Amino acid sequence: MFIMGTAGHIDHGKTTLIKALTGINPDRLQEEQSRGMTVDLGFAWFALPQGNVGVVDVPGHHRLVKNMLAGVGMVDFILLVVAADDGWMPQTQEHVDILHLYGIKRGVVALTKADLVESEWLELVEADIQEHLAETSLADFPIIPVSAATSFNIETLKEAINEIIGDLPRDHEGDNPLLWIDRVFTIKGAGTVVTGTLLDGCLELGMDVVVEPLGSRARIRGLQTQTKAVERGVPHSRLAVNLTGVEKEELTRGMYLALPQKRPYYSLINSYVETLPQAPVSLESGQQIKLYVGTLETLARVRVLGSEAIEPGQTGYAQFELEEPAHFSFQDRFIIRHSELQDTLGGGFFLEPAIPVRGTSLRLVGPQRRQHLFPFEKGVSYLNLDKLTQKRRASPESLSLLIAEERPFWTRTQFAELDLKLHQDLVQLGDYIMAPDQLVKLQTFLVNYVHKYHGDYPLAPGPSKETLRTATGVPPRLFDQVLARTPGLRETKGSVSCTDHQITLNPVEQEKLQTLLDLVAQTPYEPPSLAELVAKGYPRQLIFAASHLGSLVALANEHWTTPEILQTIQGMLSQEESFQGEFDLATFRDRLGTSRKYALAFLEYFDTQGMTVRKGDARVLSKRPLED
Repeated sequence: MFIMGTAGHIDHGKTTLIKALTGINPDRLQEEQSRGMTVDLGFAWFALPQGNVGVVDVPGHHRLVKNMLAGVGMVDFILLVVAADDGWMPQTQEHVDILHLYGIKRGVVALTKADLVESEWLELVEADIQEHLAETSLADFPIIPVSAATSFNIETLKEAINEIIGDLPRDHEGDNPLLWIDRVFTIKGAGTVVTGTLLDGCLELGMDVVVEPLGSRARIRGLQTQTKAVERGVPHSRLAVNLTGVEKEELTRGMYLALPQKRPYYSLINSYVETLPQAPVSLESGQQIKLYVGTLETLARVRVLGSEAIEPGQTGYAQFELEEPAHFSFQDRFIIRHSELQDTLGGGFFLEPAIPVRGTSLRLVGPQRRQHLFPFEKGVSYLNLDKLTQKRRASPESLSLLIAEERPFWTRTQFAELDLKLHQDLVQLGDYIMAPDQLVKLQTFLVNYVHKYHGDYPLAPGPSKETLRTATGVPPRLFDQVLARTPGLRETKGSVSCTDHQITLNPVEQEKLQTLLDLVAQTPYEPPSLAELVAKGYPRQLIFAASHLGSLVALANEHWTTPEILQTIQGMLSQEESFQGEFDLATFRDRLGTSRKYALAFLEYFDTQGMTVRKGDARVLSKRPLED
């Protein structure tokens, strides 16, 4: 089904024309039928060769524009109605302004009451309509004179509508439905019923849904479209939804129906705004306006971004603080009107959920800004209007690249929830996704961190991998992948160093190391501890540098020995008969002529190297040690 909305001045024959097209009187209220004036949304439908058409008939009176806005924002195309005997009128202009701000580009103009005027007058009215539409998104609308009273050109109008829907894209039946509620009522024996136009997804009998922003869970008990019960509601259909679990008194127009946790709502938004040239006032910070999105009307406080005000006829960026929270998807359009004068100021579209700002300097406040930063970055001070401009101009694919830049990294699950096509430049690392700029930022930090570490500690191999990872705030699995693809860095024995880094001892340090090695060699089977060596005046940096140079080897419990001593013990284990079967710690201790503490330090080292295998209180050789 496709949804057609009406627009036009009061008493120009919208409702009469809809009845001629569909056979249905969309005025459902007794007040409307008695006064002959539509005061709220009306609904009808009819069939054409290219598909079924649902009709949302809106009121034309200037005091009822808010009701018009509740219906016209979700239609596929527009039937603009202008009476031939009246011609272009003030409310025609306001409706066209609103349609232009909504970006409506498909539709047809019905020049009603054509039977009441002469052909020359008809031509003049057509020319006037074309002139008024020339600078709007409705400029290409065909103009068809009709008469509901005589049925003149009614079939021609249907053919034009049929051609329009033939060119409309057929939406796929997605899994993320949205239904803005425009009516709430009860039916005896059924309970609570809401109606609206279904967008983007399907609703099914028995489905669990949520009414937002109320947060009330409900279950779908029944579905109707065009007064017929159905098991499944499809996108762009008018639906009546019978709900269990919620009461009529809880619900109002402006709420929306969605799947749980699928359609977030916001009280603070950043947006692109276009003001009308004839707007009565400029848009200024601190001003209170009325904002219309979906079927919601809410008061909102304005914060103009990057300037003092947006003057009539100008465009710019603004932050709106909504009194009633609302759902927005990227580039969802809204209308803003003066809260007291009841005049349309302009419209715009949603760019992103906002972070509060102070003043025209756009200084960011609040903890939400941290999601844009790595832990090693300084706080961002100002909102970036260039980024908002890029978003406004973004294609669906390039948008994913801009969104990715909003965080240091995303999980695939988080990004999938955005329902965006992955840009080819996005970096995919296992379960994670990064924007190229964020990857470069992280890699640059890693290289700079390690390079500075080498300068501060020239005898150390580099910072430990875990120390470096903690400084980035990146999960271990992602960090490993980023480190592996960072040019100029390498990981060795749990430390990260620059690939061109070499530990070099100066003559004084070399002499100091030799005395240390001589000390260890004096008691080869009583390896000194790190604390003992430091107490004797040997710097920790020198000890760890000697380890990475291969001159010292760390044993269990921070004891230190040399490769030569280990090689001697390995030869002893591999060659002496007492060690060819199972042997215990006491046998090994006695052979070395040392204490249990030192013997255990050696054996635990050989265990970690896979040379010995512990079996209870005994050990066996697992393989013959390599010899030079």
